[in-house]
Amino acid sequence: MPDADLGKSRILVVDDEPANVTILQRVLAQEGYKDVIGVTDPREVPAILSQAPPDLILLDLLMPYLDGYRILELVAELWRDGLRPPVLVLTADATHRARERALRAGAMDFLTKPFDHLEAVLRVRNLLAWRHLEVHLARQNERLEEVVDLRTRALHESVERLREAARHREKLLNRLVDAQEMERREVAAEVHDTVIQTLVELQLRLELHGHRFEDPVLRAEIERLSDAAARALAELRQLVSQLRPVAMETDGLEGAIRELLQAGGRAGSSEPATTLVVDLSVDPPLATQTVLYRIAQGAISNVRRHAAARTLEVRITGDTAGVDLWVRDDGVGFDPVEILAIRGRGGLAIMDERARLAGGWLQADASVGHGAEIHAWLPLDPEAAVDPEAAVAPGADDAPGADDVPEMESAEPGEPPGTGGAGSGTTG
Repeated sequence: MPDADLGKSRILVVDDEPANVTILQRVLAQEGYKDVIGVTDPREVPAILSQAPPDLILLDLLMPYLDGYRILELVAELWRDGLRPPVLVLTADATHRARERALRAGAMDFLTKPFDHLEAVLRVRNLLAWRHLEVHLARQNERLEEVVDLRTRALHESVERLREAARHREKLLNRLVDAQEMERREVAAEVHDTVIQTLVELQLRLELHGHRFEDPVLRAEIERLSDAAARALAELRQLVSQLRPVAMETDGLEGAIRELLQAGGRAGSSEPATTLVVDLSVDPPLATQTVLYRIAQGAISNVRRHAAARTLEVRITGDTAGVDLWVRDDGVGFDPVEILAIRGRGGLAIMDERARLAGGWLQADASVGHGAEIHAWLPLDPEAAVDPEAAVAPGADDAPGADDVPEMESAEPGEPPGTGGAGSGTTG
């Protein structure tokens, strides 16, 4: 007896000899096949193939009106893009030519008349088993294709959500940068219109009335006050310039950093020899330029304050993927291990946060007595941005992590010195 699934198979027997059809129907019924269609007029076959496709065809070759070869061609045409049912040829023509012609037309196997009943049953069972396996594999492939299609669509949707999140993050970054810069401009304007004007008036009055006093001690004290007012005025003007770098609006990132390097440090401090190298194939967006400027500003400020460096180099390179910023000095350097105890505060943490919010990363590299280097990278395309929670600089697996990077003095212009005295200024 055949398997239950095989017993449900539809079998079509086509032979112009009614006796052959009857014998095959009886033999197959005895084996448990319940759906066996017998046809003695081959002209009925096209309609049956279209209306009730069989799982197996037992086909005579030599018939009137429509011979077996033509029916083989018809089967090939009907199932050109699908799984055609196997054909078991029944023929008394056992010549090599007949077999070759039938095989070329699509026949799967042969039974030579008069055929042995057991052989016929076994060949039918083998072909049906092959047919069911083929159909099963085809259905599995369809299911796999559906799963792949669903997962592909889900992946595309995830990618689109990530892109939308990146675009949203870029908008937020632009708003954040704009808000910060607006606040700096307002503070700069307030300082310029109040404190600076007051110091200017004080300095003028000291210079105007100082010579009226005859007491030399008093006159010397007034001169010292005037000098102190002049120094405070110069530092405030430099602070205002840092809060609102006009060069960013007129000369771009390169001009603003060049002005920053040329401005010098505090009065009386030694100034390192500076070098600026810019090699950008494309202009970064304004928000990206602003973030790079603020990172460079913090690093340069701390080089001047703490590094005791002889040379200071700023290098900016970039392509369509992103922009790299390096700030290097040959100063006193620092020991990252000693500074880990004060992590979470200071300028390096601020610079690192700026880089992460912009979708990039920041890495600090230094050692005591061998200078220091700040390396930041920011993407040009927000869709290529790094997850701010997972941003790690290349090669930083063994280096201090994002939460372990050495913290130095605040990078914000005019902020009181923090704990950065332990390290090189480039860690800003």
